[in-house]
Amino acid sequence: MSIAQEAEEYIKRYFKEKQDTELVKCKRGERGFDFRDDKSNIFIEVKGTAAKRLSDVPFRYFTNAEYEKAKECLHNNQQYEIHLVLGIGTQPVEHYCIPARVFIEMAKPEIIWSLPIRKEIKKYQVSDP
Repeated sequence: MSIAQEAEEYIKRYFKEKQDTELVKCKRGERGFDFRDDKSNIFIEVKGTAAKRLSDVPFRYFTNAEYEKAKECLHNNQQYEIHLVLGIGTQPVEHYCIPARVFIEMAKPEIIWSLPIRKEIKKYQVSDP
């Protein structure tokens, strides 16, 4: 099982045990979250990592779809939460929950540059003498 899948399973168990809520995976075409309850009152985005310290997690990047879904949920009086799970595959696991309002109020857009050269990368390989 991948780290992402283990984090998702952890969150599903958490909701079942702590809130008696069964989470269902988002359907094809639904964007900006990983899970919701069966009545679509709560939407959950899960970020998981094997890192053990919060300072080692590049936990600042979100998609436009995640941001827009959080805004939509606030507007519609629905719950949206980002769950960060650290230490997947190790012990102890640390679990953080960031509510939509905090996400929307504190998020800042950033511009990044990407270099999509995966297919051409071989021509830039350096040979050792």
